[in-house]
Amino acid sequence: MAEPLTVAKTLNVPGTSWRAILMLPPRLAVTTVLFSFLYSLSLPIAMLRAIYLRLVKGKPSQILKLGAHNAIHLDDMHYPCQQVYKEPLDESRLRKALVELAAEDGIGEGKIWLKFHAEKPNDWPTASAFDVDHLIKKSTVEGYSYFDYISDRKKRGEPGAVLRMDVWNGDSGKPTVVFFAGSGNAWDGSANFNFIKELMNRYIGNPPNKVFQRPEITAASAAKFDQGSFLCFLLKMPWNIARNWWNTLWNATRAFQWAGGNTVGPKITALNLSKEDSLRLYNGAKALGVKPFAVWTYASVKACKEVLGTMPTGLTQQASLQTRHFPLEGQTTRDLVGDWLFGPTQDVPAEYTLDEAQKGYEELLRELDEVGPLLRDAIWAKAYGIVNSGAAIFQMLPTYSARAHLFDRNIFVNNYGIRTMPPGSPFHWHNWNAPFWFGINTINVDGCTTTFVGSSFWGLDVVKALRDNMEATIKEIMAKAPESLDDIPAYRQPISPTASRESDAVTHTKSRAILGWSSA
Repeated sequence: MAEPLTVAKTLNVPGTSWRAILMLPPRLAVTTVLFSFLYSLSLPIAMLRAIYLRLVKGKPSQILKLGAHNAIHLDDMHYPCQQVYKEPLDESRLRKALVELAAEDGIGEGKIWLKFHAEKPNDWPTASAFDVDHLIKKSTVEGYSYFDYISDRKKRGEPGAVLRMDVWNGDSGKPTVVFFAGSGNAWDGSANFNFIKELMNRYIGNPPNKVFQRPEITAASAAKFDQGSFLCFLLKMPWNIARNWWNTLWNATRAFQWAGGNTVGPKITALNLSKEDSLRLYNGAKALGVKPFAVWTYASVKACKEVLGTMPTGLTQQASLQTRHFPLEGQTTRDLVGDWLFGPTQDVPAEYTLDEAQKGYEELLRELDEVGPLLRDAIWAKAYGIVNSGAAIFQMLPTYSARAHLFDRNIFVNNYGIRTMPPGSPFHWHNWNAPFWFGINTINVDGCTTTFVGSSFWGLDVVKALRDNMEATIKEIMAKAPESLDDIPAYRQPISPTASRESDAVTHTKSRAILGWSSA
């Protein structure tokens, strides 16, 4: 890795220090030993699993008929996130709504953890960029996050659960914080957000919506999902899995302090924009002829180049295909709760400009709409993997046989786009992160753009430097906004109750391209 040119010398980027250079032989030895054992163990399991699924379950569209396979609720297999509300939550109302809603998807009250804590959160942060533990301090460890807190439930003697909500009520108008751990094996990330949206809908007393539905893949989409050769897929598995294991282990090994790194484990930080700044970001991007999605991918690649001194090789862009390829008859919302997640990966060119980022966004739309080769690569990897469901859990395993892996010079870009909460809901912020090699998770809810960035390899100081670099880029885009600002368009569901399922998907595509905020 080249020495970073634009970073202060006090910032320790793993792999660049003298200690890292001196420890190169031990790093190679450790990686080689671990690789030899784990690769030889996992390869036959992965290949036999793929062959079994092909012979017993069939083609990708048959395995993923509902979007996922074996998507069942499991204890402590979570989608973790941090939510902030503008008003304190009522425990009895929340518990009633939570238990009733969860029961509709087979989650009994005994599998729900809901606890209200006595202490109050700290006040609102004074800047867009702030530490993830600013609102809730649960440890003396710097950067201790909701992610860590949820993972430490056994240390506190708490029972296992499918759903977890820890609530810290604040005063009216001040932050109320919720650490939410949703179902990470049965629901994708977008669906976990939709679960909370419906929870708020019922919490404020609105009529319930039927969010747990499992539409099947359309015939036209199924034919596209199945294009390809299983034999070719099988022949690629040894190389893909070898590459995934080696790069995962190499990045993890050099992250340890003994090897010149900072730490191994999720480190996350925040970049939450106000409604006013979110509006300027939208209009600044519009003035430059690009979409907000492209701004985030451009800013993240630029941060890697300038902070880490290296370019990522891929952008894994998460997307729910529910309304595109698994639509309900007459569907008018995109609020279902289930698993329709896929992660096509784009290559990152050597010169990644804002225009290139916009082209990548447009390419992503084509991939999702037409089931292009990048998306098919992700579809087959999910269909024939060891795990075939969940909020990116299936992608984490080195046995996920796709063209790129999340732990290897790959930016995980997860943009839920423009979302809304029921009018009258106290909900304010939604933040989550998938801290792989480098993770960017962002959403715009009721006009506020909230973003967490994180990594399991770089350490907190480097993650903050990456965030700060991205913030500077975002502000440059915001500065391009004209004096007269257009409103951010609300999500307009284009599906017509009288249209066919195939034509629905086309209409949905056009509306998505107009909004240009998200693929998720």
